[in-house]
Amino acid sequence: MESETLLRKPVPLQSRSIGLSSIALPWQLAALGAILLASTGHLVIKLGLIAADHAASSGGLGRIIETLFQPAVIGGLAIYGIGTLLWISAVARKNISFLYPLTALNYVIVSVGGKLWFGETISPARWTGIAIVVLGVALLQLSSGEDQ
Repeated sequence: MESETLLRKPVPLQSRSIGLSSIALPWQLAALGAILLASTGHLVIKLGLIAADHAASSGGLGRIIETLFQPAVIGGLAIYGIGTLLWISAVARKNISFLYPLTALNYVIVSVGGKLWFGETISPARWTGIAIVVLGVALLQLSSGEDQ
């Protein structure tokens, strides 16, 4: 009986009633917000990890606990969590195969943030790779047509 449930033909998104799709935010803003908040969350977590590394007074389990309770790590996780809620809202209304490639924009945002906030060096080869990813995302979105 359980395998029959798993093998059932999926119901199109338009026919489903999913609670988070009723959030009064257009799917485009929900997806963009999810991407921006996920990227910001990653960068803030990194900030917390740097702070934890400087403040580390012990090793092993004590260091893990110090790291997890760094305010920036907690804040970064909270930001990321809010982004996840927005992502759920967007995915509730659009095909995941249409939306998921957009998350590749996190590469761009996190790379630029790493350069600006942490002084990370980004090689020309890495910038080229990032540009190729962005071009790929654009092509995927342009070719999606009705498959949204």
